[in-house]
Amino acid sequence: MPAPIRLRELIRTIRTARTQAEEREMIQKECAAIRSSFREEDNTYRCRNVAKLLYMHMLGYPAHFGQ
Repeated sequence: MPAPIRLRELIRTIRTARTQAEEREMIQKECAAIRSSFREEDNTYRCRNVAKLLYMHMLGYPAHFGQ
């Protein structure tokens, strides 16, 4: 599994989205990657993934699967 993107890169890609649909697509892709990381119980990037979930939650996207 490739290394997930960093929080700073996620913020940059979300901010450069031209439409809200494009932003949602980016969020959905990253949420899927985070879910698979949690499912595999990969603790290497857990802190990074939790930080990204917090950011997504602040934007108003559902992040309940990270509880």
